[in-house]
Amino acid sequence: MKVRWTKVSLRLRITPGELEALEAGKPVAERLQFGEGPGWEIAIIPSDASTDLVWVGSTLQITLSLADCDRLSGPEVEGVYFQQTLEPLIRYFIEKDFPCAHPRAPDAMEPISDTFVPPTDFEARKAIPHAD
Repeated sequence: MKVRWTKVSLRLRITPGELEALEAGKPVAERLQFGEGPGWEIAIIPSDASTDLVWVGSTLQITLSLADCDRLSGPEVEGVYFQQTLEPLIRYFIEKDFPCAHPRAPDAMEPISDTFVPPTDFEARKAIPHAD
């Protein structure tokens, strides 16, 4: 899972294998550990409860409703998008990870990961500038 966060949003990009795990009712998590510090962990937990973003101990957790998991599983769906209703109004979303729009920088030493087959208009959309 790839994690990208700002002060107003949290974006998670998942692989096909991670989506399969969610569909099977299994959690998906990513952890960053640095030295002796407490580390940082994010988890997506499939649940009968409604979708929500909460702290559980030291883990930031998205409880993903089964209906939202089913919606994410649709082949034409690129992601599921939410916003907290209480302050702070954080937007959070889970997206399918498609191939990079640009070549990977060799110095980043980022491992090749499994990605979803891109939608038919993916190549055309990569050429459109966006504010991200």
